Amino acid sequence: MKQYRPLVSLIGMVGGLLLALPVEAAQFRTWRFDPQQNRLEFSTDAAVQPRAQLLFNPTRIVVDLPGTTLEQRTINQAVGGAVKAIRIGQVDAQTTRLVIELAPGYTLNPDQVVVRGETPQQWVVQLPPPQGVTPPQATPSQVNATPVAGAATQVEGIRTTPDGFFIRTSGASPRLTVVRSSGTQVVLQLENAAVAAALTGQTLPANQFGVTAWDIQPVSAAVPTLQITLTVPANSAEWQASVSNGSGIVILPPRGVAIAAVPASPVAASAQAPAAVSPPIAVQPPSQAPVVPPQPEPMIPATPAVPPPSSGIPKQAVTIVIDPGHGGRDPGAIGVGGLREKDVVSAIAYEVARILEQSGAQVVLTRSDDREMDLAPRVQIAERANADLFVSIHANSISLSRPEVNGLETYYHSSGNRLAQVIHQSILRLVTMPDRGVRQARFHVLVNTSMPSVLVETGFVTGAQDARNFNDPAWRSRMAQGIAAGILQYAQRSL
Repeated sequence: MKQYRPLVSLIGMVGGLLLALPVEAAQFRTWRFDPQQNRLEFSTDAAVQPRAQLLFNPTRIVVDLPGTTLEQRTINQAVGGAVKAIRIGQVDAQTTRLVIELAPGYTLNPDQVVVRGETPQQWVVQLPPPQGVTPPQATPSQVNATPVAGAATQVEGIRTTPDGFFIRTSGASPRLTVVRSSGTQVVLQLENAAVAAALTGQTLPANQFGVTAWDIQPVSAAVPTLQITLTVPANSAEWQASVSNGSGIVILPPRGVAIAAVPASPVAASAQAPAAVSPPIAVQPPSQAPVVPPQPEPMIPATPAVPPPSSGIPKQAVTIVIDPGHGGRDPGAIGVGGLREKDVVSAIAYEVARILEQSGAQVVLTRSDDREMDLAPRVQIAERANADLFVSIHANSISLSRPEVNGLETYYHSSGNRLAQVIHQSILRLVTMPDRGVRQARFHVLVNTSMPSVLVETGFVTGAQDARNFNDPAWRSRMAQGIAAGILQYAQRSL
């Protein structure tokens, strides 16, 4: 069993534990999809303010209902025709998510999609008739580069994943530079790298995520350097590439179009879409929606001040996946003063990862920058890493009219019960805040991971006390220390 250095600075007892009553969240009640009118109708037992997005690969409308819980288990209803399925589930402690997924080969005009509130409790997502699409024909690409002896990194294969591409490597961790990601090309360079003999002559993925061609060629440099070029649709911006756990490179295409958060006034809202993606989708709030006064700008910057942890982790160590919730065009919950969940949890999660790494653990972050990521890829990262533990970090929310609701909640599904208890109590030894308890839940990242997994709701961005704490770097650091100390305590005793 791996022995860790004791974290002496993390042991003091701070204050007593405060008890809080359960949050009175809205309950998701009914839904109905009318295939004749291409319309999804749903209702809740209290007023909600949806957030919505149009996402691609596959094409789907995603509607989040903050401050809403789903009593029944996850719904996955096949529809047929152009609409493949309707899925409804609990994405985190206070958010119900509805997904309308189109069948392969169909798309829709985002100008004609409308999210409309009939009342604050009754909503409609109106779709235009989906259109069949013919994918562009691609010329099969083959690797013609000659293997180079002595290169530290060998590129062994390229495969399509549910969310993009994975370039598998062996040898030293890839040293990646993104040369260009604009126009019609994504250009990557790998320093001290060459193709493996097994890769030469292979046919590479085409007609996937809009990529019509690949080119892999060595470039002139003092050390062997490999250039990988993807031909992508015109003006296809925001492709992302990053090194994954030292064993390869993940390439992610643009994810989609953000639909404006529903404002609380009776005026229809729209979002400014990036030039490389589809136009914004109209959102029409109900006339009865409550009016929320303008909030000042959040204090936490969009890019967290705490950098991701460095590499150089011991090979034989406990592997812990840290999952910062939300990211990119998905800000998560919006709280007091415009405080964004993604900024809070990124700062805390990166600090947790750094503490764990310094203590001898092998740490894998599901995202190490501000990028959007669905739930399934987060689970896939943990499974590919063969992780021993999975810890997802979030911030809670409820209506801004309930600033008195504050506190810590920790969730597990099955095997994570003891891990949740240890982390929860470790946080409360270092941070003075209301104790809202350890609970069981069927969140996607907890149900679908095979290792002990927990989700920590570090406080409420909508709570007066918690929002002040989230804007205090010293408090965020104590929260990170509490989470890390709990993880290490569990690892020392159980792994």
